[in-house]
Formats: sequence, C-alpha cells, structure tokens
Amino acid sequence: MKSLANAGKETQLDLERAIPYLLARAGSRMGQSFSRELRQFELSLTDWRVCVALHHQPRQRLSDLALHTSTEPSTLSRVVDGLLQRGLVVRGRSGKDARALALSLTPAGHDLTLRIIPLAQLYERVSLGGLTHAQAESLRDMLRLLYDNLAALDRE
Repeated sequence: MKSLANAGKETQLDLERAIPYLLARAGSRMGQSFSRELRQFELSLTDWRVCVALHHQPRQRLSDLALHTSTEPSTLSRVVDGLLQRGLVVRGRSGKDARALALSLTPAGHDLTLRIIPLAQLYERVSLGGLTHAQAESLRDMLRLLYDNLAALDRE
C-alpha cells in the first residue's frame, strides 16, 4: 500500500499531460499573440493588465494592483511609472484611506482601455472555441481553484 507522501507519484512524467506545462503553454501562446496586437497601442501585456484592472476597479493601491495583475511589485512600479508618464494613469488619494495613494485611469487611459476591450474579448472567444458556455465557466472556476490551491506551496 502506498503512503500518502508517495500517493500519485510516478517515476515518469508525461510533459504533454502535465498541468503546469499545459497552462504555461496555453498562457504563453495567448500572451504572445495578444502582445502583438497591443503593439499598435504602444502597450505591453503588463500595461494592458494594469489598465483593464483599473477599469474594472478604479482607485487601487499598488499592492492591490500587484495582486490583481499577478505582477511583482518592482516590475509593476516601473510599468505604472510609464503609464503615468504617458498620461494613462494618475495617482490620487484612496477613497478608503485618505493617507494612501491609489491609482486610477485618466480619461485617455479609460478611452484606450475601452478601445482594446473588444479585441481582448475576441481573443478570449477564439481561445474558448469549441467549448460550451458551461465548459468555459467551469474552466474559469477550475483555474481560480488551481491558483488558490497553489497558495499552500508559497514560501515567502
């Protein structure tokens, strides 16, 4: 009988069936393809994630934005500085804590984000081709669960 520590362990790993590999492969293809589209707007994929996160939830602190975009704070700080310089993002006082600084889209940032959203939706529709609505929702739920489950392995 296998011990719990060895349960599910096999001596070989089929890369083509490995969930981390499959996720990375799909994410990489999606990211690279969408990044090519974003060039016409002079945005990187991380720039886009910041803009769409602020569109969805304005007045975010940098730490909250780092969580929502899954971006390291040091990288995010540089990205935000670039967006500030371009006039797409502005710093202001947080509604929750007047002492804290929060980020929001400027009208130009908001307009640019609205122009790109249909393109992002097209990429999502193409990537979900062949899945029913229920399957797509199930995939979203499973991906969120995978993400949450991995918190158990975080060691900081």
